[in-house]
Amino acid sequence: MPLPIAGKAHQASSGSDFVWFVYGSSLDREAFQAWAAEHGYQVPDFSRAVPARLEGWRLSFDVASRYWGGAVGSLLAQAGARVEGLALPMPGSARGLADHKEGAISGLYQAVPVQVVPLAGGPPLAASAWVASPDRRLPAEQPPSPTWLETVVRGARATGLSAAWVAELEALGR
Repeated sequence: MPLPIAGKAHQASSGSDFVWFVYGSSLDREAFQAWAAEHGYQVPDFSRAVPARLEGWRLSFDVASRYWGGAVGSLLAQAGARVEGLALPMPGSARGLADHKEGAISGLYQAVPVQVVPLAGGPPLAASAWVASPDRRLPAEQPPSPTWLETVVRGARATGLSAAWVAELEALGR
């Protein structure tokens, strides 16, 4: 039975529709479903999600998570780098869900506007990606949490991200 949750995320007013660039643990549907059930949310419709690439950014592991037992991923701007994920169209009424799932409600992460390119080709898409708030980052990067990384790799495989990206993620655990 879902917990009766009330608060900023559940009370957020509807805004404009948006595209959520999902690059972390939310790629894994099973983990996402468990989180949504625990927090009283309906799982988003992933049927319109598009595998995409964010150019000029890289994964960074400078956010501590008690839940994941170590450092989890965020994004840092870096010329020549790229991160793969899903471009997930969302209704404006789901902004509170995205903010809650991404840790913006607690101030851990914040949404930034980005442009992502579909892996299958096509024009860039305006999206929102959540990055760690500067004042919540660790002083130095750490090895990624093995549990977080396993979840992301499982999600990356299942959502059709490139074999090269999956291999890059797997190499982070070695």
